[in-house]
Amino acid sequence: MQHIQRIDGELTKLFRDFEQIAQGLEFQPLGDLLQVDLKSIQFSGLYFLEVWSRPYGAAMLGDWLACFTSKWNQEEFKQSFVPSCQKGRMAKHTAVQEWMPLYLGKSENIGKRVSEHLYLTADKRTFALKLKARNLLEGNRYRLSVLRLEVVNYPVLAPKIEAAMRKKHLPLVGRQ
Repeated sequence: MQHIQRIDGELTKLFRDFEQIAQGLEFQPLGDLLQVDLKSIQFSGLYFLEVWSRPYGAAMLGDWLACFTSKWNQEEFKQSFVPSCQKGRMAKHTAVQEWMPLYLGKSENIGKRVSEHLYLTADKRTFALKLKARNLLEGNRYRLSVLRLEVVNYPVLAPKIEAAMRKKHLPLVGRQ
């Protein structure tokens, strides 16, 4: 047990400034989600999806968020393992931007995971956005950015980086 406590102490020291360091990391923009070659991004890391704000129409943040929430929290998909809007993060936004932060996740195969967010059917128990099944591709535009993480300790580092990036970007939907 002392060995584990020693390792824990060392990790605590290492992670003390970790959030600040992670705040300096930047996603690499890939462009329109539907135009990205998902086979070209089959590597481990984080991915960030943004939604174009114009289809939701409202210029005032409160109105925009209300319209967005009504379209995303569709009643018929509540039992379909899809992420819902996160009121706490939504409340931290101050204005409607042209591109609003939608979702942030991690995966050891980003291309495969993003494909699931796009095309997974509503009846699948895998937690995903399921954009096509929920009719959220039509009339919406999305863009994708990635942060490649080719590290040995991915299972330890990825969740920490994901949490720091979530605090930085405040995605509108997600479980965490």
